[in-house]
Amino acid sequence: MNTILTPEKYGELKTRYPRFNEPWSDEETKELEEMYSYDLAFSDMAEHLGRTTNSIRMKLKAMGLYTPKASPRPWTAEDDKRLVALYLENQSFQDLAGIFGRSENAVITRLVRLRAGLRPERSPSDSVSE
Repeated sequence: MNTILTPEKYGELKTRYPRFNEPWSDEETKELEEMYSYDLAFSDMAEHLGRTTNSIRMKLKAMGLYTPKASPRPWTAEDDKRLVALYLENQSFQDLAGIFGRSENAVITRLVRLRAGLRPERSPSDSVSE
């Protein structure tokens, strides 16, 4: 399941979250740590930093500041197959969230974990010959 996110969907995510899929700078990391110390909502931190709330959680987890709660409803293998199939049919993240009864961030996170390739397509000239 190593498909590539279409340029349109990648563009949608980059428009909503300008720093989507970009490495964290030291300055951003310090700013995040400071915001976390003020107990700001993840959504507020995400909006300020131009990232998804999931990115905020993952970074805080990596920094040892956040321990995620176990999902009350884990994804099943059947969910995964259906999610990828619908995603490949060009369903929007919002539609997928509605279909699965989960948040858009949960859908995006699951696609990332399934390696559905949330990155732009590479042009043939970018390819490396094997």
